[in-house]
Amino acid sequence: MKKLVLLFLFTALTAAGLLPQSASAQVERGSETVYIRPQVGISYYMGDNEKSPFNFDGDMFDTFPYNLGAELGYQFTPSYSLGLRFTTGQYTQITDFEATTDATDHPNSRWSVGLVARKLLSDKKIAPYWFAGVGIGGGTSNVYSPTCAAGTGTGCVEQDEMTYGASLGFGLDFFVNSGTSFFLQTGVNAMTPDDAADGRDDNGFSGLDFLGAHVVGLKFNFKRVQPVELTDMICPADVVDAGTPVTFTASHNDNATMPVDYLWTFGDGSSAEGMTATHTFTRAGDYTVGVSASNGSGKYSSAMTCAVSVKDPCLPAAITSMRASNMSPDTQTAVEFSANVTGTDGEWRWDFGDGSTGTGASATHTYSEAGTYTVTLEVENCNGVTSRTMTITVVPYEAAICRELTEMNSAFFDRNSSAITEEGRAQLQENLEILLECPNLNVRVEGWSAPGERRPQELSDDRARAVEQFYVDNGVSASRIVSTGMGRSESGSKKEGLAQFRRVDTIPVR
Repeated sequence: MKKLVLLFLFTALTAAGLLPQSASAQVERGSETVYIRPQVGISYYMGDNEKSPFNFDGDMFDTFPYNLGAELGYQFTPSYSLGLRFTTGQYTQITDFEATTDATDHPNSRWSVGLVARKLLSDKKIAPYWFAGVGIGGGTSNVYSPTCAAGTGTGCVEQDEMTYGASLGFGLDFFVNSGTSFFLQTGVNAMTPDDAADGRDDNGFSGLDFLGAHVVGLKFNFKRVQPVELTDMICPADVVDAGTPVTFTASHNDNATMPVDYLWTFGDGSSAEGMTATHTFTRAGDYTVGVSASNGSGKYSSAMTCAVSVKDPCLPAAITSMRASNMSPDTQTAVEFSANVTGTDGEWRWDFGDGSTGTGASATHTYSEAGTYTVTLEVENCNGVTSRTMTITVVPYEAAICRELTEMNSAFFDRNSSAITEEGRAQLQENLEILLECPNLNVRVEGWSAPGERRPQELSDDRARAVEQFYVDNGVSASRIVSTGMGRSESGSKKEGLAQFRRVDTIPVR
């Protein structure tokens, strides 16, 4: 009974370790290193001769079911490793054949060699893990026969046959330091062919035999932690602008044991991790930026600092638009100019294109002469000068009559004649006075002929040209006049008279 209690305690301890543990600090178990894992424990067998790993028929220690082994491998990362494992042990029930007597001293030692992959499930001081692998095994066993099973010591034939199969198990790793761990582990090898391990073909258990062990052991890393030392810290050499991202970089000795953890502090209450960090200062001022690097689970560390000066940013000025209160003013109307400008405030300078200038965010100007002018705005701030232009057309001032005029006098002609009569000249003189007073007013001159007149189209053309020439000869620019002959008139003008069809109309155009 005492033997069974000891086995139960070992198994319970292993299982208890898999229960949830309280939070603890992260630890560094090493990586990129060769390791060795010696182990010792208790073997168990499940197969055709034994159906339970814990039933030893009360004779567990008649032949002690020891298990010895060692694993040599490589730790790729703190979590992943791959190793070659050798184990040997005594499996007390492997060729017992359920005999009622212990007269026969059955051979029960077995060995195995396998490739094992392991995955650590946590980086805490107590970390569970699982493992799996493939391998081969061997050892001497008795071939089952009724006479050998009777326990008389006769009829037993030994065999020495190789087995192969897969392994699976789990365990707990207890961190000691970066180079050493203590572990509890349980696992099992599923072996085939069925009779190679226990000398007995399928007896209703399965087509496999299971050789397992509960073990304890130590893991030793050959590569110890090389302390980290910061070798350089790159900070901005010039004053930086608030609101602009700034990049900081640090480096450490090449032989430092990885992983190396970096922590940056920027002097404004914020922090960042990584060998390179980017930070944006939101306020102007002087800051002390620090970086610390650590490895070996925080056992080793190194730190450096630098000073950073931050100023309010100078944003380039950009003129996004320009506006005038009137794009076609006359020579007596004041124009107010304004603009939309982004960036840091600066000095505004206006050039109105006629030799006059102004300053400020808006400026007012009255042009004395008609014409087309290029207005230029320059904005200068701490980042430099930017400018933009716009074009404005100024027209001469006009009296109210020029804006309100809707019709002008018609000139009437004698039959079959294109010569302007005295009466016609008087009518055209009134039109001329208006045209000279209203330089922005254009006209369309339309000539007409009456029914019965010879060559009506030619006659209407001549009459229109005669009126146009009258205006030009008296100071009206030809560019303000469009003349055309309209041919024979089908209706009279608004002014009734004897010559209502023989006329030229002057029509105001804007």
